[in-house]
Amino acid sequence: MKNQAHAPNLPVVDKSLLEPLPPVLRAVVRALGVNRAREWLMERGGRNVCVPLGRSSAMVQGLNQEEVERMRYTLANHMDENGRVTLPKADKLLNHFRDQQIRRERRKASLPALAHRYNLTVRQVLNICREDDPGKQFVLF
Repeated sequence: MKNQAHAPNLPVVDKSLLEPLPPVLRAVVRALGVNRAREWLMERGGRNVCVPLGRSSAMVQGLNQEEVERMRYTLANHMDENGRVTLPKADKLLNHFRDQQIRRERRKASLPALAHRYNLTVRQVLNICREDDPGKQFVLF
């Protein structure tokens, strides 16, 4: 990361949740925490935005001053010389957590029930469950 006087206090986020995420999304989650990142990316994801230096412009971006400082710190390696970064859409983050929930519920529910609950096809649920154990044969019913 670029040199800074001190690192801001970052929210605690489970490292296993961060690993599979793309680098910019990982930095946003580290800066804002999972729920706040999801909320903020729902509004601004998929756009090229400026992470502002000043307080007044921070309010325009929907962040408070502390959040802006954390964002500037975690995104330092991803921003251009003008302080701009292209944000990922929130769908990758949401899909990641949805997939984790499906894997947790797999032992309690059938594939068709999970597919219905999460508005996916049985094949999509099966593929999500296979990511944990690629060689395992699943019972569909």
